[in-house]
Amino acid sequence: MNTGELLAGIALAGAAAACYDGAVALQAVEARAVGERGAGLGLLGSLIKRPRWLAATGLAIAGWPLQIAALALAPLTVVQPALALGLVVLLFLGTRLLHEPARPRDLAAVGVMAAGLALLAAYAPAAEHVHAGAATLAVVLGALGLIALAPWVARNRLPGAVLVVAAGSAYAASGFTTALLADGLEAGALAAIVGWAVASAVSAGAGQVDEMAALQRVGAARVAAGAFAIQTVVPVVGAPVLAAEHWQHPVPIVAGLALVTGAALALGTARAVTGLVAASHG
Repeated sequence: MNTGELLAGIALAGAAAACYDGAVALQAVEARAVGERGAGLGLLGSLIKRPRWLAATGLAIAGWPLQIAALALAPLTVVQPALALGLVVLLFLGTRLLHEPARPRDLAAVGVMAAGLALLAAYAPAAEHVHAGAATLAVVLGALGLIALAPWVARNRLPGAVLVVAAGSAYAASGFTTALLADGLEAGALAAIVGWAVASAVSAGAGQVDEMAALQRVGAARVAAGAFAIQTVVPVVGAPVLAAEHWQHPVPIVAGLALVTGAALALGTARAVTGLVAASHG
């Protein structure tokens, strides 16, 4: 992996993030407009009847091939944190469309995020394109899947914070399986490509429904930031085991991850971001 490939991978991850987070405001409007207050198939059935929700979902889906391309060029340890750039897109749109000025703390968060990504890029491990054994993958992905499906069993009895955790867990599983899909494409293994593509679609779909349920109870920006923190930290921490990424310099990698995650949580509460969602809702 050379510097050009790494930078291209970050750029593709940023483009994917723009698709993912660009859909957040539209999804927030539709999730709050439906009468269904639970999670699972009932909520999904209500949402798929709404054209604007389908358009937002299409925008989010468009980010997936960009994420796969990013993972083909850069390691999971760099690509997952780079998805935080979508929150910067929301901040920019909020300041431009609503004329809501970005506060010094918002700009500082953008700077911290850039510093964290630079640190991760500087000490990025090589993309090995191999993965753990079937038993290890089954345990980790199975655990994330159980958390993601909890709202489907409990229906409307779970608070918003738990729904955010469920959505983040589903997206974390999707991050893992998307990386494995990229590895399958690299190896030209048809069975792996089909299997991991299906697993990624199912995980992302479950996460989106969990996120829609969370959007009915929690502010859209907070949902996006909270789910992002989980879907970033879990895959990156698990990358050495599940994606065979060898961290020669773990301290700067952990520091970079902490900087990006903290900045993302701060941007999730920026007035320009929350104002954008509120304006689209009202």
